[in-house]
Amino acid sequence: MKAEHLLFRIAIATLLLCSLSLGGLDQSGNINAKNMTISDFSALVPLSNVQDAFVDTGAPQATSTDSGTEMAVYTGQAPPTTDLKKLMPSAVLTSPPRYMYYNGDYLAWNDFTTTFPSNKPSLWIERAVSWTLYATLPWGGWTRELIYVPQASPVTIYEIYPSGYVLGNNLGLVQPGYYYIWYYADAPGRHSSIFSTNSGYSNQVIIDVYGATGTIITPKPTPTPKPDPQKECQAKGWPWIWQDGQCKYMPPVPDPVAECEAKGWPWQWVNGECTNVGPAPNPVAECEKNPLCDWVNGQCYCRGLDPELMPGPVPNPEPEPFNPAPNPVAECQSNPGCQWANGRCNCMGLGGENDYSNNVMDG
Repeated sequence: MKAEHLLFRIAIATLLLCSLSLGGLDQSGNINAKNMTISDFSALVPLSNVQDAFVDTGAPQATSTDSGTEMAVYTGQAPPTTDLKKLMPSAVLTSPPRYMYYNGDYLAWNDFTTTFPSNKPSLWIERAVSWTLYATLPWGGWTRELIYVPQASPVTIYEIYPSGYVLGNNLGLVQPGYYYIWYYADAPGRHSSIFSTNSGYSNQVIIDVYGATGTIITPKPTPTPKPDPQKECQAKGWPWIWQDGQCKYMPPVPDPVAECEAKGWPWQWVNGECTNVGPAPNPVAECEKNPLCDWVNGQCYCRGLDPELMPGPVPNPEPEPFNPAPNPVAECQSNPGCQWANGRCNCMGLGGENDYSNNVMDG
């Protein structure tokens, strides 16, 4: 193994051992507590697992000596004894907080649940409107830590005081889910917490305990978390948009055509205007107004023309004089002494009404 890699692992282990703490779980009445030295803890927790447990807690480099703006939600009254001897079921799933600190950022609950891996044991401490990884707490105060166990597993939670003193508490077999445990600030300085499961080690939680022995310092105004306003705005969805550094309400652009048509008949969009076009046409009534028509199978059938719609008689023009075509047979027979034979008029004498002497046959 390279020397620089070994030094890196030693540095991480030293940081963990000098900063981890459960903040007085021995004072909280937890059972199966075990005192350990740094060497005992080093032998118990493999360095490879410890490295995986480090995440960005947001804690300052220097230990806080006052509440600052990162104060935990706390009470000076000790909780009931029955609540101090076991992990208590948490209601975060049914009454979720506004924010959860994860991966170096404050996430809205919905964003957190879609991002947080369900197979990762995790630990938080309670602060105003959020669960986070760093908080300040007055000496003698009580607060809560939130634990997520991904699968049924024995759970051991460790505390390392500022001096390096290590306290381990075996919490027994724990079913998967969210739980909380009471934390007591029993010594000033920087404390940290971490717990182990069959799934591996959780992240660490850092707590800076401030104040004089036995003194509960009056808290400053409730601090607020550090949410990402842009993400919170975008989570609302349309018509809320993030623009120019602000969350703005952008209502939809009016659509006059759609608004007009939404009114229904008799309103129609005509020539760029919403116009009342009168009652809807009734083809059945229009058809049956004509006594000669009936509405059948969606069509209007008529038996004849409507007498009221028929035009009046058209006057005939004056008739032309009768002028029948010539009839040579009749004309021939009308002349006495003439007969029509073989296509000719044959007359036996002259001086009649019609002179056909030229038609008399010889001999």
